[in-house]
Amino acid sequence: MAFLDNSGDIILDAVLTETGRKKMATGNFRITKFALGDDEIDYALYNKAHASGSAYYDLEILQTPIFEAVTAINAGINYGLSSYANKRLLYMPAIVQNEKIASKAAFSKNGVFYLAINDGSTSDALIAALGGANGGGSSYVLQAGQRDGFSILLETGLNTTDRNGSASNVRSLIDAQGLRESNFGVAVDTRFITSVLGPASGDVLSNNGGNGEVVVRTTLKANIANQADQNLANYAIAKVAAPKNNILYRQDDNKADTQASAIAGPRASWTALNFNVKQFTTNDFSRFGQTNVAFSTLFPGDTSGKTCHYIDTMVRIVGNTTGASKDIAVRILKVN
Repeated sequence: MAFLDNSGDIILDAVLTETGRKKMATGNFRITKFALGDDEIDYALYNKAHASGSAYYDLEILQTPIFEAVTAINAGINYGLSSYANKRLLYMPAIVQNEKIASKAAFSKNGVFYLAINDGSTSDALIAALGGANGGGSSYVLQAGQRDGFSILLETGLNTTDRNGSASNVRSLIDAQGLRESNFGVAVDTRFITSVLGPASGDVLSNNGGNGEVVVRTTLKANIANQADQNLANYAIAKVAAPKNNILYRQDDNKADTQASAIAGPRASWTALNFNVKQFTTNDFSRFGQTNVAFSTLFPGDTSGKTCHYIDTMVRIVGNTTGASKDIAVRILKVN
């Protein structure tokens, strides 16, 4: 369903999905809930410096063309609007990727995480091709199935400099407002990913190692994606642990909390992700991705002469308490 702006008149454009049409045909169609989304809106267009004054700050946003309604279930709302019963919230929770802990946090390359097939040679080839800054090439490579190496490190909390991440602010702005995640739902395409590796009991993220030094311990465990995702075809959701984020602001620490954390303000939860993948055939790569691609095409400057197969997929992470979400791009790669 979508709102269409036609010459000043607001027109509601509504179509039924395949499931809706089936229920209509059997006489069981009934609307019980609705959701709102703003997929087409680019909030960067809000211009507080507009020469014509405040009435024009959001003009470009208001004039943005609106999507028409579509019937495909996986082409509906990607960025839904959230509703919170708590009217006392000062800040909205966010999920932010941590790339500050070079010893554990996997780095993305141009917005993509590289996931190496566990075949004994792909990860080494990728590390060599991606070598360089930020701790070397190994920081850029996720090794499928690895439980204690690099992982995608995510934090939740209030990403604002208006309030620091002190213990008292955590109590009043996180715990008292119910913004700590119970767990994360991680939606993956089960044609490619068989399970999601997430924090195990006893895994830790804190900065109480002495003088504000970060302590991070991950011994990931597998979580099966067994809950069908009603919004994305071929996707299922794995439930992953959300341990307490114990990186705190302390005035006397030699090392600032923000040197270890990607969240600027009070922190709530964290998680670390890696993935188990299926046994791919060349047919799989040909059907869903690309085959025999030169490393020099993907990594300009590479002189190894190697080629690879790869499949691109998206992973969606949603906090099961706050509804905060984040999408990440993953490239599953196998060297020839």
